[in-house]
Amino acid sequence: MGKYRAMSRDFIASVHESLELQGTGDARLLSMEGLRGVAVSLVFIQHFAYQALLLGHFDGIGLVAMQALRGYGNLGVELFFVLSGYLIYGALLKRGVPVLRFMRRRVQRIYPAFLVAFLIYIAAVELGGMEGKIPRDPMQAILFFASNLLFLPGLFPLPILMSVAWSLSYEMFFYLVCGSVARVLKLYEKSNETRLRGVVAVAIAFYVACLLFSWMPVRMLPFFAGMLLAEGIGVARFRAPEAVGLIAPFIALAISRMNILSAQPTELMHTVAFFFLGSACLSGPFAGRLLSWTPLRLLGNMSYSYYLMHGLTVISLSILTGRTIGTDIPTWVLWSTLPFVFVLSLIPAYLLFLLIERPISLQPRARGPALA
Repeated sequence: MGKYRAMSRDFIASVHESLELQGTGDARLLSMEGLRGVAVSLVFIQHFAYQALLLGHFDGIGLVAMQALRGYGNLGVELFFVLSGYLIYGALLKRGVPVLRFMRRRVQRIYPAFLVAFLIYIAAVELGGMEGKIPRDPMQAILFFASNLLFLPGLFPLPILMSVAWSLSYEMFFYLVCGSVARVLKLYEKSNETRLRGVVAVAIAFYVACLLFSWMPVRMLPFFAGMLLAEGIGVARFRAPEAVGLIAPFIALAISRMNILSAQPTELMHTVAFFFLGSACLSGPFAGRLLSWTPLRLLGNMSYSYYLMHGLTVISLSILTGRTIGTDIPTWVLWSTLPFVFVLSLIPAYLLFLLIERPISLQPRARGPALA
């Protein structure tokens, strides 16, 4: 028995070490690592809830709860956008990085794990017999793959293979625009006040455009929240009480479930809520300790690989369950399977992180947290 316990401890220690990033705690922003874990957990919950609603007949409070999880979990992507706005914009302010070098690093960060996941999704589609997912006409197939590999679906109404990849379209657009503007305008040489006025002006103009034109990508709004955090708003100055940041997302969830706001004000509300949460994460002692919890941080460290792979795991388990058991599963059974599905979804994500993301995309690791 002692031998197996020792082996178990060694295995856990090995997994822990493989997921731990290098560098000092201050440079790594431990609470930010945990916040990424929160974000990717929300996305998992959204996918789990969506599949659970297909497999069971929920009613009453159970239906309300599962629908709320499905709707709010989708906002985990917005939380990632806040983190990207903070990390990417903040990094660009510290040094004048040439645009090509900056984008080359972004490509190295994004593409290796994505390409492997993309090939796995293609295999899953072909083996699963999902007719119509990939065009059979050669020319249409070429255009389909090209647009997906260039991250065009999301910003543009194009068919997509990996549903989660829509957010990468937003990320790459933000990288390109923010990196170019920072270099051309030499934002790193401007005063904090000058930059701050510019960020606020562009954010207001963007939101007004979203109100006027329905095709505007309003879900990019959280990037501006992250940029404000990087400028010190809500962190070094104008900090709200820490409790506000911890309860704001729950208040936003409650209001959004009332369906009294249209899409644009709802997005603004969630953006503000996540801004306060980010503020608490960066400046609040209790939130900092809470979000620095080791399991949450380790999940956050492999959040990109998990984001890419978890959906395929959840959908595959749902399809398998539907074909073997049916779609009239007791709701208590579905609720009880949530932690087991989560654990299973960690396995392919961890392998992708260990074999591809960490050795290829997270080098050198000692410079800080992996950027979203």
